[in-house]
Amino acid sequence: MALGWEGFLLVIGRISGLFISSPVLSARQIPIQVKVLLIVMLSGMVAVVTPLTSAVPITHSAMFITALAVEIFIGYTLGFVAYVLFAGIQLAGQLMDMQMGFGLVNVIDPQSGTQVPLIGNFNYLVAIIIFLSINGHHYLLQALSNSYQMIPVLGASFNGQILEYLMQLGAHMFVIGLKLAVPVVAALFMADLALGFIARTVPQMNVFVVGLPFKIGAGLVMVLLTLPIFIWFTQILMDRFFGYLDGLIILLGK
Repeated sequence: MALGWEGFLLVIGRISGLFISSPVLSARQIPIQVKVLLIVMLSGMVAVVTPLTSAVPITHSAMFITALAVEIFIGYTLGFVAYVLFAGIQLAGQLMDMQMGFGLVNVIDPQSGTQVPLIGNFNYLVAIIIFLSINGHHYLLQALSNSYQMIPVLGASFNGQILEYLMQLGAHMFVIGLKLAVPVVAALFMADLALGFIARTVPQMNVFVVGLPFKIGAGLVMVLLTLPIFIWFTQILMDRFFGYLDGLIILLGK
């Protein structure tokens, strides 16, 4: 069933869901008026270029409201896949901060407006730059436009596979955090061992006074030394998560 003006409103719903959860597009620095204008413009382009169909005839207002809620959820789910990657990167920074002694130092994340660790915010901003440099936001919009070929209006399949898939992505967030934090955390663990040996061999030295600045300096040096590896690994993770996004669209379209 082809859609008219109601189809345009439903496209607005799916794109609005993407703007709620996806990185960059959900940034609080973007004024609400600008977001609304972008959503309307993008919805108009998608509605013109992409043929919109409904799996079930929309005959009354209750079905339209249901379809709108489903469209918002679909867009939110697509943006959530990209958000999981950035949440894992922030988790890696939090693990580094705890080992370096920055556990009590939080800064305001300009994207979400919440307090995040110092190194976690640095990693997050680097990941945002990488995301924009490889046109990740363009890929998100393209995936949303292409999703109408697999997921028509009221044609999404919500089964146990979707929940299991999202839970696997959530678990993957912790794996990402551990992998990214391992070099710095391992180096700081070795620094703790060295300080322990010094405390046993030179009891006159106040290790607590020397250890904190030493660990901070060693942690910052390791962050800088591993930055090229971090950038390379983040690019690989983003390519992999774009594949996860395609997989989610296929599952929703079954």
